[in-house]
Amino acid sequence: MPRRERLYFPGLPQLIKLNGHNHEKLFQEENDYARFLTCVDRSLESYNCELHAYSLQADTVLLLLTPKSKEDLSRFIQHIGRQYVPYYNNKYQRTGALWDRRYNSCLIEANSYFLLVSQYVDTFTSDQSEYNDKHNLNYSSYGHNTGECTIPRMTEHQCYLQLGKTPEEHWIHYQHFLYTTISQSVIERIQICLNQNCVLGTNQYCQKLEFEVNRTVRPHQSGRPRKHYSNDVADWIWLENRASKLLARYCYQEIRFPVLEYWDDHMKNAAAFADDNHNGPKLNCSHPALLRGEGTMGCLRVIAQHQRLQSKSKLWYIGAMFRNVAGQKQDFEQYHQIGVEAFGYDNIDIELEHILMQYDFFSSLHLTPYIELKINTAGSEEEFSRFRQALREYYQPFLPFFEELWLVKLKEKPEQLLSTPHKLLDIVNKKAPRLSEFLSEASAARFRQLLESLNRLKIPYSVTPGLYPVNNYCHTLFEWRTTHPDSHDELLCRGGRYDASASHLLDKQVAVSGFAFMLDPIIFLIRKCHKQLLRQNATDVVLIPENTRAAGHALMVGRRLRILFPHFTIKNDCSGMRISTCRKNAERNGSRFIIVVPSEDDKALELTDKDNGMIQFVNENAMIGVLGHSVNC
Repeated sequence: MPRRERLYFPGLPQLIKLNGHNHEKLFQEENDYARFLTCVDRSLESYNCELHAYSLQADTVLLLLTPKSKEDLSRFIQHIGRQYVPYYNNKYQRTGALWDRRYNSCLIEANSYFLLVSQYVDTFTSDQSEYNDKHNLNYSSYGHNTGECTIPRMTEHQCYLQLGKTPEEHWIHYQHFLYTTISQSVIERIQICLNQNCVLGTNQYCQKLEFEVNRTVRPHQSGRPRKHYSNDVADWIWLENRASKLLARYCYQEIRFPVLEYWDDHMKNAAAFADDNHNGPKLNCSHPALLRGEGTMGCLRVIAQHQRLQSKSKLWYIGAMFRNVAGQKQDFEQYHQIGVEAFGYDNIDIELEHILMQYDFFSSLHLTPYIELKINTAGSEEEFSRFRQALREYYQPFLPFFEELWLVKLKEKPEQLLSTPHKLLDIVNKKAPRLSEFLSEASAARFRQLLESLNRLKIPYSVTPGLYPVNNYCHTLFEWRTTHPDSHDELLCRGGRYDASASHLLDKQVAVSGFAFMLDPIIFLIRKCHKQLLRQNATDVVLIPENTRAAGHALMVGRRLRILFPHFTIKNDCSGMRISTCRKNAERNGSRFIIVVPSEDDKALELTDKDNGMIQFVNENAMIGVLGHSVNC
């Protein structure tokens, strides 16, 4: 099978990884490190590459560089090998290859990932579950990038230079950037992209590259998928129970919404909170009505009708929602979500509680390595309105060149033009107004206080300046998105504060903060990452009658066990099949105890415990004792 051609895009930095053959050491003495760096210097002189960061470990080499051409990169690595490998083999009396197969590489979307990869390289150790004391890394670029020393071979990347106007500002801001530990999900994503020679970038950026080269540039899951037929209903119930127990621990009260909502003035005002796709499809009935749409709207309707809830209340809801399919007003689709809303709390404490609650929920599902929290502030309603108006004024000279869809965005949500992929907009947006320029000192201080609290709670996050409110949020807004290769950048949770919108609806000042879990992508991610969580034992005990005459006796035994062990799931096999077939079916369903019930009361029951493989012939009292012992264990 031919080797896959390496990806290359002009101007993109690349992360290169060299491993020792069979985990053999690449460096054994101090002189070996110095000799390797000398080889790197010679290669930099001979070939047009810029080195931004590096790390030399005993059995691993990491290089972050930008080659000017595809040939420059391959010849650069080849030149190092031809200079260093003969030296190493002669010194330690060995022969053969020193590197483990081809070098691993991945291309990097600089604006989104360069600083993260630079931090990964500067703090890298061979044991990737740990990080060295950053000030004791002798053979890495850490000292240069933080201002502790000057290394002539280094060339600063544009993303690094944007940290400040002077070298001192570069060093200070980079040191501050290193204070935040890289999340495990980012580390795993870097490693996956390295192993598969993929592009480390956002989903939107990778899609643009794939269109250019007509080839997949994102990482994929290796191997043939295993067959697993899950019980969708059981999976949904399991996930909903996990969420409801968590919310109960935080003292949130569940409320219920009707599937059909009456379309009155309250609903028309509440509809302004979300875009048309999330308002719920309108139905042709004897009175104006619509299917239950964005859950926040229904919650605001309840609050409007029950003013006692406006002072201090914590509510949550669950169920199916409906939305119009984008671009197709006559078609709608169903989705599921769990929503949480808190009324009457105007400080950041409630926002911290919500983020902590979300982090606890994802941690309980073992999904934290595969998710990322993106957070930003939109400032007050007035500040964000001024930002939007500034964008409209800025884009006015370019209106003759705008497409029809851009004009719609400019009128309703001009901030969406900042992230619209197009060559013209890429040029125009370089000097466009930024949201941070319109934030008051109070809004900025509020956001800084929130981030400091998240640091104390040790919740990893990423401040994303390009994250703008989809709904009418103010101040804090956040999203949890996946980093898993099979569902990269899928939205799992979204929320924030929406005081202004709620106050307009209720005709009084009220503080509101809320969020929603998107259950469909969460279930999908669990099935990809931790299928075993969903494969719970559906049945604890299966009762199989020995023959048709024993069916009545088996029902009596089952009734008695359900009274004695109310937390057990107990199934009577009424299929009438052979005992061997019933036993196989019970084993296939993951049942722990299989009991064959005889037709006579005085005969012994056959009790099989699948956990320890024991088969016993006992009477009913002894059987109850065995089951009771399993509960106590």
